[in-house]
Amino acid sequence: MSVMGTGIAMASDATTATVDAKSSNAMQENPAYLPTGEDQALPLPAHPPIDTIPPMPMPNPDQKSKVFVDQGPGQPVFYDIKSGKQTLGTLPDARQLENQPSQGGGYEGTSAKLPQNTSLDSQNPDLLPNAFSSMVKVANYTDDPWRKNVKLVMRFEDASQDSHYYVCSGTMRDAEVVQTAGHCVYDRDNSYGWAKDIWVYPAYDGDSDAYGYGKTGTLVSWTGWTNSGDWNYDVGAVAITRAVGMLTGWFGWASHDCTFDQGKTWNNASYPAEDCGDPGLHNGKDMYYWGGTFDSCPDTNRRQIDTTGGCFDALWGGQSGSGAYYIDNGSRYVGAVASTSNRSTIGVYTTTFDSWVTYLNDTFIPGTARGSVFDIQALNTRLDEVNLTSGDTTAGLKHMASNPTNGTSASAPRNYKVYLSTNDNITSFDTLLSSQSYTWEFAAMQNVTINMVNVQIPLDTPTGDYWLGVIYDNGTDGDDSNNDTNGWDAAKIHVTQRQTFLDVPTNHWAWLEIEKLVAAGITSGCDANHYCPGSAVNRAQMAIFLERGINGSSFVPPAATGTMFGDVPASHWAAAWIERLASDGITGGCGGGNYCPDNIVSRAQMAIFLLRSEHGSSYTPPAATGTMFGDVPASHWAAAWIEQLANEGITGGCGGGNYCPDTDVNRDQMAVFLTKTFNL
Repeated sequence: MSVMGTGIAMASDATTATVDAKSSNAMQENPAYLPTGEDQALPLPAHPPIDTIPPMPMPNPDQKSKVFVDQGPGQPVFYDIKSGKQTLGTLPDARQLENQPSQGGGYEGTSAKLPQNTSLDSQNPDLLPNAFSSMVKVANYTDDPWRKNVKLVMRFEDASQDSHYYVCSGTMRDAEVVQTAGHCVYDRDNSYGWAKDIWVYPAYDGDSDAYGYGKTGTLVSWTGWTNSGDWNYDVGAVAITRAVGMLTGWFGWASHDCTFDQGKTWNNASYPAEDCGDPGLHNGKDMYYWGGTFDSCPDTNRRQIDTTGGCFDALWGGQSGSGAYYIDNGSRYVGAVASTSNRSTIGVYTTTFDSWVTYLNDTFIPGTARGSVFDIQALNTRLDEVNLTSGDTTAGLKHMASNPTNGTSASAPRNYKVYLSTNDNITSFDTLLSSQSYTWEFAAMQNVTINMVNVQIPLDTPTGDYWLGVIYDNGTDGDDSNNDTNGWDAAKIHVTQRQTFLDVPTNHWAWLEIEKLVAAGITSGCDANHYCPGSAVNRAQMAIFLERGINGSSFVPPAATGTMFGDVPASHWAAAWIERLASDGITGGCGGGNYCPDNIVSRAQMAIFLLRSEHGSSYTPPAATGTMFGDVPASHWAAAWIEQLANEGITGGCGGGNYCPDTDVNRDQMAVFLTKTFNL
């Protein structure tokens, strides 16, 4: 398998690469249009519409009296949503902290469905005047760095197990890790405790179609926040179950002192959702950006900006957890998260302090989020054109094979199947289009772009919306639960059912067979726009139909001699085809040295033509029984051929238990005969 190239470096030794896939023959498991009980569409996320969800309450720092002396961060603490179990982690030791650099990490992401580098300023999209004022609405969420910012929807439960939903902001911290505020994952004001569900929407654009979403299974914060309520430790992170960060990329991390932080220009993008007095502005759908410098450091890990109030020059609810980052040598490093505000004169961020950074880097990300078991996640199926006609072959079909783990795998075949589905839930109950394979040696944290073998949309696919996706074979990696491209990762397409001829609508009884003849190159109709389905087939036309069925659409017979049949001179329009049919032993003419090219083909003659074309000139069918059709006794001259045609499933007769051997064959009937004979 040839490697098409390698690309930009990711974290550590990870790379982006492209690989060509090869295909084997596929079998249809279900027609594309046949719904089954086991193949229902994916359910929508189980939360209210995002624009109706209020922001997580952001406390007013003016009203938060500090009644204790900062005792330090305490311990890391993480919460498994599925089990409901809270576990205390170990505080990083002095050696870990000493060896921790002041900044690092980050990954730019990979090109996905939408274009990059068309942001506010094509040169420096996130560099504005150095003052936290006058937020600007982001226009192209899927550009870098905007796509690394996320919207969070949290579900909390009260003592009666009633649900309460809120929204926050956050930033991608790794392939499956999002950093946010501690109060976005653990609520103290209402005593809800840990969130019971969190949905993460990278580059949320109002309808969640930018990169889909990920759902969290594990939360982490610090006991300095969860137990003590100290805003110096208002930090949190979530591990999600979909490696969307491999597509969007993630920010680097930083941890510095006040002097350094005040000397940097900071940037911050988020989703304000709190009413600011001007209806419609903070709708929770729009991403806004501002940048500037920190004005002061009011406490151990707190960085304050002085604001003037107003919808676009203050920190508002919904912005909680969004990351403030600076740019150094082209890379972006998050060093603080939005924490509290009085909505007018001050906004305060909590820094990502040394112990927090070290714990995420050394424990939470490698152990909880990544793991050490090699795992392919199938992501982001896409193609060049999404409006297709049934029978079309796709162009530029690709998907992303991501290994968002610290595990590796030796070079080995990677087998997967390509499906066409009536919904975004790709399963083996869908229509199997192709079985494909590539060979690759996966490194840790590696993206591989798979240049797939393009697939054909079945001709009988009705008009409608469909999804293309892949499923990796079980046993390909260490986790079979995420081997399919569901939801956003399936490519939505629109298929229009093919109608080549004006006189053969899609509800014509032989529409499919006629379209198959066209697709196979056996006919182009009786003129450019018509097939003439009710017209009878003569023996000259029959010669062309059969020879193309035998030899393929590109076949051109040898030039005619004009000496084989008395009524077929070399100048006859079908002479070459007729002579080739005779050379193949399929016909000996109509008698008397003639071929009778203009005579209409009967159903009895057709049986002989077809079976000799299929089995060869020496073929002789079994003796007739005379019991298969009421109008074809065993003594009929073509009885054995007619019965064999029926035995092979090519014909069921003309109805009423008869075959109608002397009836003319029309062009629509011929289409059915040919497609069944040649398995088109």
